[in-house]
Amino acid sequence: MATGLEGERPSGSSADRMVTAMREGAARLNGIIQSVMDGIITVDERQDIVIFNPAAEAMFGCTAANVLGTPLEQFIPSRFRDRHHAHVGHFGETGVTTRRMGGQAEITGLRANGEEFALEASISQVVVGGKKLFTVILRDITHRKQAEDALRDSAERYQRLVELVPNAIWVERGGRITFVNRACVQILGAESPEQLLGRSPLELIHPEFHTLAASRRARLREGLESGPLVEKKVVRLDGEVRDVEITEASFYDEGELAVLAVVRDVTERKRAERELEESREQLRRLSTSLQTVREEEKTRIARELHDELGQSLTGLKMDLAQLGSQLRPEQVDAVNRAKSMQSLLDTTVASVRRIATELRPLMLDDLGLVPTIEWLAQDFSQRSGVAVELELPAADFDVGPVASTAVFRVLQESLTNVARHANASRVGVALRGSDTGVELRVQDNGKGISPAAAGGTKTLGVLGMRERTAMLGGTFILESEPGVGTSIVMMIPRQSESEEAN
Repeated sequence: MATGLEGERPSGSSADRMVTAMREGAARLNGIIQSVMDGIITVDERQDIVIFNPAAEAMFGCTAANVLGTPLEQFIPSRFRDRHHAHVGHFGETGVTTRRMGGQAEITGLRANGEEFALEASISQVVVGGKKLFTVILRDITHRKQAEDALRDSAERYQRLVELVPNAIWVERGGRITFVNRACVQILGAESPEQLLGRSPLELIHPEFHTLAASRRARLREGLESGPLVEKKVVRLDGEVRDVEITEASFYDEGELAVLAVVRDVTERKRAERELEESREQLRRLSTSLQTVREEEKTRIARELHDELGQSLTGLKMDLAQLGSQLRPEQVDAVNRAKSMQSLLDTTVASVRRIATELRPLMLDDLGLVPTIEWLAQDFSQRSGVAVELELPAADFDVGPVASTAVFRVLQESLTNVARHANASRVGVALRGSDTGVELRVQDNGKGISPAAAGGTKTLGVLGMRERTAMLGGTFILESEPGVGTSIVMMIPRQSESEEAN
């Protein structure tokens, strides 16, 4: 008996252990079901709920006690129920153990309060006691969908903004254009974006800029985030060449390096600039012609004053001196009148010489630029009391009559400004010549001038000096510091005979 009993204990002990293990496994499974973050719902073949975990309670807004044994369709919007029943029935017939719900991972759920929301779901089936049980694992993706919708709305909003930009925009990835905006389609002469998508940007850039474009892209691929604004030419699909400004920047698009190009059509602006430059050039030629005519007229008048009027006045002085010598001492009134006339003639002769020299010093044509500058500096120092320090070449050099006149007139205007405005005690004048051109520097130690006057946009004297220099293709620099003085630099290239003639 004891032996029989002892012999039976192992069998009973094994069954107990099996039941205990089953209970422990069920407890562990229940613990998992109760603790997971995803909703878990198990239904029988009639699709009545047999398991409803806490995550499902929170998700649908009801308790397990109220829904166990009730149909699952209460959590499915009415318009989706027939499709859901058909799907579960088909899934049960296939014998597949697990799969996603439907063709997509997303379905629509219905909370107890009637609110619809988005779910991700997967379904599995298992046979227990000869009956099928279907378990659905659910994840509420409401917040993710809201974020995706917000991101989609933001992307659409930015897309609309990009379409409103007047500049052409294209995105290049893998050497091919993957995006263009409306302005890009218009500027490049396409009828639709599809005509541009998939093309290499080099197909649209003029061949003479291919090397520059390739080098810029290489630098962008090396990590340079953006490139400076450059001027290029693009070739429209109809073959027309347009002037453009392009700026580019690199960024990562879906993990791949891409290049964003912003293109501005500046064809009309460039055309206007060329026309404006042509107009300026015409004005320069006209101004140069007027300057030349004016200088020639001044030279003619100065020559006539010197030669004709000067000689006539000299003859009058000689005749008056001869008449005076014939007067007797007792003819007091006549002697005094003769002396007065002599003094007036001397003053008139001096005035004629001064006027003729101011119109154009004849020594500029007869003796050259260096002696004329020496005479001008001496005359200025005597009249103004300002010391002049000269730095001149040892011998005169020939820069041509037009350039000599320009240098003289700029120096003359500079010294006039020093006398009128600078309140200076000293002025330095330096003239340097070379095979390439001539340079004039005038530096005073006066009170200086304002930045506006230094700009020379309203001061006619400064503007005239700038224009004279520009007419000869030179450079004019005016620098001034209040309390320190003013410096003027004129640099002009040597003029060829043809340029002098023009």
